[in-house]
Amino acid sequence: MVGHRKAWLLLPVLLLVGAWWWQGGDDPLSAREGVFAPSLRQTSVDGLAGVANGGAMTKLQLKALFDYYLSTLGERTLDDIRHEILSQLEKRLSGQALEDAQDLLRRYLDYQHALAGLGKGMARQAQTLDAMAARLQAMQQTRSRYFSTQEITELFGSDDMLDRFVLQRMQIMQRSDLSAAEKQKQIAQLEATLPPQQQLWRRQATRHITLAESEQSLLQQGGSASDLQALRTAEVGPEAAERLAAVDRESQAWNAKLAQWKAQRQAIASDAALSPDQREQAELRLQQQLFSETEQRRLLAYQ
Repeated sequence: MVGHRKAWLLLPVLLLVGAWWWQGGDDPLSAREGVFAPSLRQTSVDGLAGVANGGAMTKLQLKALFDYYLSTLGERTLDDIRHEILSQLEKRLSGQALEDAQDLLRRYLDYQHALAGLGKGMARQAQTLDAMAARLQAMQQTRSRYFSTQEITELFGSDDMLDRFVLQRMQIMQRSDLSAAEKQKQIAQLEATLPPQQQLWRRQATRHITLAESEQSLLQQGGSASDLQALRTAEVGPEAAERLAAVDRESQAWNAKLAQWKAQRQAIASDAALSPDQREQAELRLQQQLFSETEQRRLLAYQ
């Protein structure tokens, strides 16, 4: 599983984490499958690549392992997650290395709990640059209560660099004295200051946005379906391009079916010869004729 860092810009979401912190539920199906939580199906455990039994793990590897299991909070209880992480550590570490990892886990969980409380105090702040900068500063100050300076650099250095990049990028985008071309130039210069690996991560994270913008521009210029497929193939490769085309076909079929359902439903509603019960029965038959059981659940959003 590829770990996705929790952006500080989403700090208000920590309110949800706080609500989940001492709660959660088990999934009998996932337990029978030998999977810790449903969301972890078909994934590999982060942080364990290249780690041999009885060996050592860096703090960054440990953080990746912790975050992998903490991502299931809400599906599993915190106690379940803590127990599973400890079990994974005990399988691979021993002696002082195990004790250090257990201590880091305790402090990391305490830190995450503190962030949940921090989120409660900041959730209602306006989404201004000053407020975002204040959130970042508050998060950094919170870390100092649980980790040494060296640990903070190792555990969060890359995150902080990207956070500063995001903040500076937003500052550029909000400048009214720059043209669109000047903004893009400054952003490109700012991105060039990131380490190569982080530049790659950022491009991967925003690739779907860039592709969507390119697709919109192509279609506005009268591009054909084959032009669109060629663009996608060039941007994301043939397999991903075909998956996107399949999504398009599914979306088009759904929209056509939805339009048919709306038109016929309106005709039923306008039929004065039908009683309320008859209208209800007719709508139900129409729904069953046009949609599968799965599609009928999706249809609830349109009623």
